[in-house]
Amino acid sequence: MRENKFRRMIHKIYYALVGGYDLWQQLLNIAALVATVGGFVSVIMSFALNSSPIATAAYLVCVVFTSFCMFLSLRSKKVIYAALLFSIVINFILFPIMFFTSGGYHGGMPLWFVFSLVMTFVLIRNRVARYIIYVLSLAFQCGCVVFSVSHPDMVIYFETENDVAFDIIQSLALVSLIIGFIFAYQSHAYEKQKRELDEANAMLSEANERITMQSMYTLAKTIDAKDKYTNGHSMRVAKYSGMLAERLGLSAEEIEEIKHMAMLHDIGKIGVPDTIINNPSKLTAEEYSIVKRHPEIGYEILSEMPEMGNIGVGARWHHERYDGKGYPDGLKGEEIPLPARIIGVADAYDAMTSNRSYRDYMSQDLVRQEMANGRGTQFDPKIADIMLAIMAEDTDYKLREK
Repeated sequence: MRENKFRRMIHKIYYALVGGYDLWQQLLNIAALVATVGGFVSVIMSFALNSSPIATAAYLVCVVFTSFCMFLSLRSKKVIYAALLFSIVINFILFPIMFFTSGGYHGGMPLWFVFSLVMTFVLIRNRVARYIIYVLSLAFQCGCVVFSVSHPDMVIYFETENDVAFDIIQSLALVSLIIGFIFAYQSHAYEKQKRELDEANAMLSEANERITMQSMYTLAKTIDAKDKYTNGHSMRVAKYSGMLAERLGLSAEEIEEIKHMAMLHDIGKIGVPDTIINNPSKLTAEEYSIVKRHPEIGYEILSEMPEMGNIGVGARWHHERYDGKGYPDGLKGEEIPLPARIIGVADAYDAMTSNRSYRDYMSQDLVRQEMANGRGTQFDPKIADIMLAIMAEDTDYKLREK
């Protein structure tokens, strides 16, 4: 039972140092652990070297207080108090006592004062408390130095100059190692958290992409459901547009973007009354003028979705003609964006190969003839030629509404 508790305690400490605690709390745990172990080692060395009892007592105080600080830190609600207590202990108790028992300003202890002040900035998160502790600590430590000068009898000096040199070298090595270790750990912890954040962002981006795709599928189905005679039209146009874009040698990213544009190219029909869309007879001039507004309506709708990039390009210009006689803007030739020229061919092809209220889908020969006749007038000739090549390969006439 005791062994299990010990293992749980070790695991908890390890988790506190390298696990899921935030960076600030991990730094506090590292500092407290280093101070505790360092104090414990110093106690052993003090006994072995018959050092001053006051110095030994200071090390013991260090071990007790820093252990208590780490205990508080492991309790997340107490971590603020742990950081404050740790800073007070090292600034006002541990290092001042060690200063007077280790040669004063003749020894290496002023370096430890610097270390304690640095730790104040690293560990105290509250800005007001940080500056208050720093100013008080600096004033107190300066007071210790001044007091030691005027009361040299209160300072326990080293016996030889070699001892002084050794203490300075020891202080330089330990202070630089401890500060270096803490900041190295901070850098490592930062990189670790950055990797975790990057992974989380990647997962979020993937989730957003899935949501966006699902939204587009839903919108496409909503558009097609509005017109009972064009069921599946948007998805087929997206499919044909992807085939054309691929044969044009566009990148995978560009192909996907064009397919997304094609999926929503008719979204503007949401703004056209159902009675007009589902009218089985020939449209009047007024009704046709209303239908011709759907590219602009679609573009306005998609312009409200900046996170979807230029997805409105296909909606606005898929009814433009290569000879400039299309709508809504009368663009001509390559003035028409390439995605819209691709979608225009795919849209016309699906219109001819789908059933309508007034006719069944057209024969492949007739579709081929209409596509050829539209080269350079209605369609970009290069894209029309690719569509004709695809049709030539479709000997079983599978590319049509089933």
